[in-house]
Order: sequence, then structure tokens, then C-alpha cells
Amino acid sequence: MRAGVGNQPQVLAQRTLAARPSEVRKVFRAAQRPNMISFANGAPYLGALPFDRIAEDAQRILLTSGERSFQYGPSNGIPELRAHIAELMKLEGITASPDRILVTAGSQQALDVAARVLINPGDVIFAEAPSYAGGMAVFTSYEAEIVHVSMDADGIIPDEFERLIKEVHAAGKTAKGLYTIPNFQNPGGVNLSGERRTQIGELCRDNDLLIFEDNPYGLLGFDGETMPAIQPGFEEITLYFGSFSKMIAPGLRVGWVLPPESLYGHLVNASETSQLNPSVFSQQLISAYLDDPAWQDKLVEYRGIYREKFNALVETLEEVMPEGTTWNRPTGGFYLWIRVSEGIDTEALVYECIERGVVYVPGTAFYTNGSGHSELRMSFCLPSLADIRKGAGILGEVFREAASKASRRNATTQPALG
Repeated sequence: MRAGVGNQPQVLAQRTLAARPSEVRKVFRAAQRPNMISFANGAPYLGALPFDRIAEDAQRILLTSGERSFQYGPSNGIPELRAHIAELMKLEGITASPDRILVTAGSQQALDVAARVLINPGDVIFAEAPSYAGGMAVFTSYEAEIVHVSMDADGIIPDEFERLIKEVHAAGKTAKGLYTIPNFQNPGGVNLSGERRTQIGELCRDNDLLIFEDNPYGLLGFDGETMPAIQPGFEEITLYFGSFSKMIAPGLRVGWVLPPESLYGHLVNASETSQLNPSVFSQQLISAYLDDPAWQDKLVEYRGIYREKFNALVETLEEVMPEGTTWNRPTGGFYLWIRVSEGIDTEALVYECIERGVVYVPGTAFYTNGSGHSELRMSFCLPSLADIRKGAGILGEVFREAASKASRRNATTQPALG
């Protein structure tokens, strides 16, 4: 055996040794048991998809163009799907040529390609506090430093963002860009307000920062309202990431990125080195689904399904969670972000909840600075209404017990009066 191969630390790249396992994935692995009620997985509910029509599309595609379906395809995606994506983005105010769109194996791969092209070790990426764990994993895998920016009910706080930019520059570090999920943010559920979208864009432009605008949830508002994207006002610095995973099906693995024109060729080249081309058959299925205007009616149906599930979760939590628990009120998307009283550690309690048959993701998974012990994310998109109510009830029991223990600890540590 070649020297070093049998000793993993000697053969692994430094960035591999430095990588942290995803806390979300660790929770998923621990929760793989029958009858588990999962609030951890941000997976869409697929029960309302028109599988009969999709099956007909698949048969027609294979019978009429099967050789094309199973062959290599264009590295940037098939033309008919890129045309659909260009039309889809118009719903959020984006005007783009299909020739500027790069189709990828989900938006996660698009984000990885962009980071590989743009990030040098030590570069600073600003990100919301909290932020999507998968996005943080991508940037840190290319040895970026994450600086979290505080949010309130209207998203990123511009004054705080400006202060942090100045601090990073004063420290002599290279600030490369801002990663943001402006619509129904994962995990916080908040929307970046229209006014702040402009303020944040101007701060990025004035400070030579790129904007990584990740938007898988923009068309999933409960009331159908769609906010304009950041990209139209700042297209020269914005990489816009989209996905069909949340509004159609994640198993098809189809997403895209719309970068500034100057970066397009670089991203296509990098994408080719990792996958040659995205699956032609998956792209054809998505394109056929979008050929029928009924996809928009199906989207309306899904909005109603998710609104009903959200309401069931909140109504139950209001009854069962201990005093001092607060949460946001998202108007769309998949996630409820919860804060509990100090003294209750959501990371410590997650495995106790798993033992009782329910799982969530602790807040620590969504920060890179150790924050989040008094926070958690609950995904309401996948469980049934009955499981939502049952699972939230179990969660409430565990957290009430933890609150009672914390209260007793506090009482024993209080100094005697008199």
C-alpha cells in the first residue's frame, strides 16, 4: 500500500479535514426510524402532483424522442426549458435571455459552481442570521469566512450590514458578497422588504460585493403575492438562483442560475467539469409540465395546502408550548422559526424528541458562529395535518418539561433574601 493512503488524515485535502458535517443531515440520520413525525425535512408535499399526466408526458417523451432523452445534452440546459425559465422569472420582474440561463442539478449544484468560480480561501461571505445550512456548507467548503448579519421582521437590517462591511474592510479582509434568501427565508421565514431590497443592493454595489440571491420559495406565498426580485435593479452584480425542487419535485434535480453576463461563460465551464450536462430527461419532464398552463392552478392548490398546514402547526403550538416561546408569522414558504426561553437548549433536546417520535432542526445548524441554542426550525410542508398536531403536541410536552427543569434550576441558584 502506498504510504499515507491507509492513514486518512495524510491523504485527505485540507479543506476536507476542515469541513463540518451538516447538523441537518446528522439529525436526519438519527431520525430514520418508522413512524417518525418529521418537522426537519424541507421537502415539498408531493401528494397533489398530477402523476397520471406526468406519466403520460414521460411516455410521450420517450416514445417520440427517447434517444435524445437518454443522450448527452447541452451543457447549459435544453433550449425549451431555458425558455420556460425565462418566462417564469418574469413573474418576479426579471427580464433575461434564455441564452443567459445555466441549468444545473438543482440550485445547490448551481451554488457550488458559483462558489468554486468566485471564492478564494479567506474571502468573506455575508449571510443572514440565521441562514440556510446547505448554503453555508457550500461557502465554507471553499474556505470562505461567514459573517452573519442580523435580521428583524423585514429581513436584513441595512445599518447592521453597513457596519459589518466596514469592520471587514478595516480588518483587511476581502469581502466577496452577500448570500441571501429574500423570500420566505430558510430558516427564518421572513421576507426582505421592498425598501430594504434596494438599500441592500445599493450597499453591495457601493462596496463591490456580489449578491447571491437564492429564491426557491418566491412563488409559494400563501396568498399568491410575489415580490420583485433583487436582480432587476442590480443585474450586473447579482447571481440569481432558482429551483423546481420546492414547487414541483426535488427528485428531478433541476435548478438554474442567472449570473451577470460577464460571469456566464466561467460558470458554464465549471458546471461542465462537474456534470458535463444536466439530465436531459428530467429537463424534458419539467418542460412538458410547464407547457400546460394548468401548472399555475396546481401552484395555487399547493399554496392553500401549505397555508392550512401552517395554521394547524401554529394553532397547536399556541396551546402546548411553554410560556416565553415566540415565533415568526411567515406568509409563505415552508418554515416556522421558533425562539424559546433562555435555559432551554434546543440542540440538547432534539434527541429526546426523537426518542418520543418527533424531530426538528435545532437553531445551531443555521449559524457558523455557535449561535442558535435557544432557537429551532420546524418545517410544516411535508407532514399530514394529523401528524402536525400530534407531533407539535409531543414537542410541547418535551419543552414544557425542559422549561420546568430550567425554572427549578434558577430557583436553587437565586441568593436568599434578607
